[in-house]
Amino acid sequence: MPLYVDIETFSSVDLRKANVYSYAADPQFQILMVAWAVDDGPVQIALNPREIDAIPGLFDPDVEKVAHHASFERICFSEYLRRNDIPIPGFLDPAEWTCTMALAAEWGYPRSLSKLAVALGAEEKDEAGTRLINLFCKPNRKGERTMPRDKAADWEAFINYCIQDVATLRDVHKKLGGWPTEMERRVYLADQAINDRGILVDTELAECAIEAAELNKTTQTREVIELTGVENPGSNPQMLAWFDSQNFRMPNMQASTVTEKLEAEDTPPKVRRVLELRQELALVAAKKYTAALERVNEDGRLRGSFQFFGAHTGRWAGRGVQLQNLPSATMETETDTHLAILDLKLGNGANAHDLKALVRAMFTGPFTVVDYAAIEARVISWLAGEEWALQAFRDGRDIYVETGQRMGGMSRKEGKVAVLALGYNGGVGSLRAMGAEGSDEHLQILVNQWRRANPAIVNLWREMEDAFRNGGTVGDYMSVEKDGADRLVRLPSGRAVVYHDLRARWTEKWGKRVQVISFADANGGRTDTYGGRLSENVTQAVARDILAEALVRLHDAGHDVVGHVHDEILVQGGTVEEVSSIMTEVPAWAEGLPISAAGFQCARYRKD
Repeated sequence: MPLYVDIETFSSVDLRKANVYSYAADPQFQILMVAWAVDDGPVQIALNPREIDAIPGLFDPDVEKVAHHASFERICFSEYLRRNDIPIPGFLDPAEWTCTMALAAEWGYPRSLSKLAVALGAEEKDEAGTRLINLFCKPNRKGERTMPRDKAADWEAFINYCIQDVATLRDVHKKLGGWPTEMERRVYLADQAINDRGILVDTELAECAIEAAELNKTTQTREVIELTGVENPGSNPQMLAWFDSQNFRMPNMQASTVTEKLEAEDTPPKVRRVLELRQELALVAAKKYTAALERVNEDGRLRGSFQFFGAHTGRWAGRGVQLQNLPSATMETETDTHLAILDLKLGNGANAHDLKALVRAMFTGPFTVVDYAAIEARVISWLAGEEWALQAFRDGRDIYVETGQRMGGMSRKEGKVAVLALGYNGGVGSLRAMGAEGSDEHLQILVNQWRRANPAIVNLWREMEDAFRNGGTVGDYMSVEKDGADRLVRLPSGRAVVYHDLRARWTEKWGKRVQVISFADANGGRTDTYGGRLSENVTQAVARDILAEALVRLHDAGHDVVGHVHDEILVQGGTVEEVSSIMTEVPAWAEGLPISAAGFQCARYRKD
């Protein structure tokens, strides 16, 4: 019988700027109350350690605990045990917990418990909780905790709020059902292990980088003031007025506009220098260092950086520092990195470029870093049955060269841009977004040539949209199941990408009347879709499943995975041969999919 649990806690750490690991490690952290229920039994409340310890099955590894955002409860209870002199290795085992937030994401529903309850028609959550949480769970204006005796009526309301959360939790759990596949449950457990393990941060480097960034900002601000005479270089109106005074047209201060003007040959030297300074002032590298220090634990490890099923396709989202969104700048060699860090730590500072390039180096290993090669191009070719492309991958030939040749003797560069831009029904605009140059007529020729060279992929777009509307199979590996207005796109792995409340509307597009389909997204809005976008969704979902199962295999083999970025996995220790071998093992459901990976080792995280 499941034990349903919801907790309310106090900490001086702002959870919006930190994570549950640093939040619970705060000396002032404590569990204020636990609402709980066993199966269909009454919801009860525990308000002190004696009552918490008496909750049946709470610390029994054989009892399933159910919570919304279960990692929060799990980490908080781990800290609770430590503070009550019950030593545990690391954190409580995630296998004992079921997370309704993770299940909601799997089934295409909102993550928020209140929105999830509405979507499922479950017992609704009490929306009065935000005020009460701000009152009792955070320090007041004096930096102190508001005690129950200080606000007795509000405290009673807070207890009722916590009790209601368990009633809502239980109802949504019963309506959601379980994991779509056993593998998805194992992927979640591997994800929790990665988040619990964390990645080691060079906190001294981060502190020195923040100091250098502040010094740079002061120096650069002073120079802008000297050059322009403006009082506040951070004010867009003041800066735009100065550009006008120089007879230099600057429509706005957006980063793309600044870059465009810097690349223009006719930009006057003084204006160019001001734009360079403005660009450096706008760099956000220092924010990454700050975010790491706000979230790192005393052992120097940054935990909780990965949000399981953060995207509709099942891909992860970053949290906090977000390893998926680090600056692309990098040092040329590891020696350059070492010398720049030494300079920084000796107090010699660093310029804006070096500060950006050292963000990755803030994470220390040693690491084995292995990346899947052209995984999306391989997956869509496999799903569509584009045999010439599959054979090129199997033979180890360069897909970009091969594509260029099939497009009428185009260069590798043109072939690469086409592969990256056109696989999901993209057109001229997609080519331009990937850096293609030329007239619209020339680029349309490239689009047409790519489509003629990839007839099976073009056909996949049509099949996807037709099956999405009407149900049915898609190629050899997928199908679309209709469930009223919902659609379950069944993937080769057995799980489904779920789309809720399909609707169709007529609209004017490309000078003609067309029918557009949309679905209810998890954020409460509606998203338009079509065959190309659906093909992109399933391709990314299958690529995610390949990576997800590799994470499970690496975890089971005893490798210490500390992170993953898009299609790249970071392992603490290990060898390239070992990690690559496990990552390129083809799942039984993906027979015939040519998978390849390459990697390297490094003392600090870097781009290859």
